[in-house]
Amino acid sequence: MDRVLEIVLNLPEPTLFAWLDHKGQPHERADAMLAQTLDALHGFERADGADAPCGPDASCALTCFDGARKLARAGWRVTAEASQQHPQHPQQRRRVVAMRRTVHAPGVTVCETACDVALENDAPVEAAFEHAPAALAQALEQVRELTTVATLECRRLRWQRHAPDSAQAAGVDIELNIARCVAADAAATAPATLRELRVTVRIADAEQAEDVQAETVQRAQGKDAQAARAARDAEAPGAQQASLAAFATALATLFAAARELAAALPAFPVLADAIDRVCRTDVERERKPVRARPIELDGVHTPHQALQAIGHNVAQQWFGNEAVLRDEPDVEFIHQLRVAQRRLKTATRIFPAWIDRTWNTQVEPHLKWLSGLLGQARDWDVFTDETLPGLAQADVDAQAWTATRAAADQRRLEARSQVQQALRSPAYAGLALAWLAWMSELAMRGAPDKAPSRSLRSYVRKRVAKHYQRVTREPKLSALDAPARHKVRIHAKRLRYILEFFEPLASHRTRRDVAKVLSRMQSVLGAGNDAAVALQFLEQLQVEPYQLGFVRGWCEALKRHTAQEGERLLGTLHKPKIVSGDGG
Repeated sequence: MDRVLEIVLNLPEPTLFAWLDHKGQPHERADAMLAQTLDALHGFERADGADAPCGPDASCALTCFDGARKLARAGWRVTAEASQQHPQHPQQRRRVVAMRRTVHAPGVTVCETACDVALENDAPVEAAFEHAPAALAQALEQVRELTTVATLECRRLRWQRHAPDSAQAAGVDIELNIARCVAADAAATAPATLRELRVTVRIADAEQAEDVQAETVQRAQGKDAQAARAARDAEAPGAQQASLAAFATALATLFAAARELAAALPAFPVLADAIDRVCRTDVERERKPVRARPIELDGVHTPHQALQAIGHNVAQQWFGNEAVLRDEPDVEFIHQLRVAQRRLKTATRIFPAWIDRTWNTQVEPHLKWLSGLLGQARDWDVFTDETLPGLAQADVDAQAWTATRAAADQRRLEARSQVQQALRSPAYAGLALAWLAWMSELAMRGAPDKAPSRSLRSYVRKRVAKHYQRVTREPKLSALDAPARHKVRIHAKRLRYILEFFEPLASHRTRRDVAKVLSRMQSVLGAGNDAAVALQFLEQLQVEPYQLGFVRGWCEALKRHTAQEGERLLGTLHKPKIVSGDGG
């Protein structure tokens, strides 16, 4: 069965229209301009597509089937494609495709077509599976009846870049999908038109790729991947090396093509394609902030597996918020995207041995750029919505703050706009792809040689102890200056994130009491930091001297109070405990 690696790049309509405005093109020419840009890419040629149900550049009805979501949960997708009437293809055609989709890493899917059968228009979908492979047949047995989940009207355009004459080279296929959901079985709220680029690279040797995927699954299930790899290497070291090389080549080719597309078009990687966003209930569809969720640690036994699990979790929060922010900047979405990136930075502190040159040169600098914009926007939101109203209420003349609040509101709108423009930029798309590429390589390779060889519990216990020592090193917070107290707050925040990451491994008292004290410390010391930021912002706004003096006095009083309260809380902080075995 044919296997390909897939990345999906979304073409969000508001950003697409802004791209057209910049080019002086009407919005009605969106699809034509996309095709024109793709035509101009070096080395890509239009694919005929005459063997596809839709025909070349034609439209079709794409119907998705499932039964109580059992196929989707098992990693299968069943669709039926029926061509619309087309002058060059008057005979309507229908094809049923069953595809197994396995997540290799966030944003990267291994797609394996198990069944691709042409049917008569009046034939039942089940007729396509008379000779289905065993794995598909087994999945279908769990489904009592295939029912329609959603129907999309699609138009597809295809391009190909053929591989050079090299045994290790890989070709690239691009499919521009323009889809509209016309029927769904759930209260899905999908945009009227969904545009996306499906970028695929065929894995050179399907049999070798199966070995690589089996190894990835072994790691995910907590088996001894190194021992399994050594055993296979002893039997056929040449085949194993070729397998890894083929998969790595396909992965590198895939990301190179995705980066090229993101540089030429307003295209951004997504974790779920249009079909998933319409059909699946476990994919975020509502325009509400995505908050941090517990890390799934079932079957995770090593630090290497834990880092992958954290990466998958952070990706859900990151991409669950950035798409909405790109269309409409909002205070809570900014906050949650910032939290996602802070959690990711904390993960790099927990697993320093895994941080390599690729991270330091291709991810970290750009992550710092985006984090700076998010931090500035978040600070202006807090200043405008929380700090200034409190100052006005504390003053004898609240109306005197009206002009200051209006000026602050304008500055915060400017900061939000900067975030939006950043998220619409090729630079951001490059950052997102660089991080996903790093995660994809992480899923292929084992733990680095310099990584400590110990169990996950032992590793976490040591990291927790180290960060606890950093929090408690200076118990007299009131004796520290503001920058030093801010560092204590950062250490407390990182320790809290670590305990949240590994909550199932912590004792009951740690989950109940320690995490609560750390959260309270972060909030209290954060209020003191907000006061210092407020003074800086007021100086930028050039307010009346009276207001500046009023805030200076308030700022000093608040910093003194929060230092004392933080010191009191620090005195109640117990040492976190990571329990042994499976106990709590």
